[in-house]
Formats: sequence, structure tokens, C-alpha cells
Amino acid sequence: MNIQKLLEKAGAFLNAEERKRKEKRKHLKHVIRKLKKHEKKLGEQLDAEVDEQAKDSIGKEITLAHAHRKKALKILKALKKGKNSLPPSIEI
Repeated sequence: MNIQKLLEKAGAFLNAEERKRKEKRKHLKHVIRKLKKHEKKLGEQLDAEVDEQAKDSIGKEITLAHAHRKKALKILKALKKGKNSLPPSIEI
């Protein structure tokens, strides 16, 4: 196989990886937006809630949504840097 064909195959492979990474970034951005809206909605519910037990429940839900959003932001940052793999501390 000559060098030109090898370069074309390598380019096609790398472009496929880039497309996959861009698609993942697009979906992650969508998820992050949804989580942020959900977190804001829960915050409004928390302010309006009177019952202490319900407030605790909503507070835990806000904490969970916030943690998920932060994790998604870390993954998005790793994908933006163009890394082929995620940091070892982050699993999807």
C-alpha cells in the first residue's frame, strides 16, 4: 500500500473519531442544559415549599442534579480538549 492510501485511511479514521466526539459534546450540552433547568426549577420549588420533610427531599434532589451537572461538565471539558479517552476518575 502506498503512503497516500495510508494517509487517506488514517485521515478517515481520525475524522470518524472527531465526529463521534462532536456528537457526544452536542448531547452532553443538551443534558447539561436540561439539568440546569431542572436544578433551577427545584430551587423554586424549595423556596415555595413549607413542609420541612419535603424541603429536605427537594434539597437532596438539587444536590444530586448539581453533582450530575458538574460531572457532565468535566466530561465535556475533556472532550473539548480532544482527548480520546476520559480521565480515569470519570466513568460514563
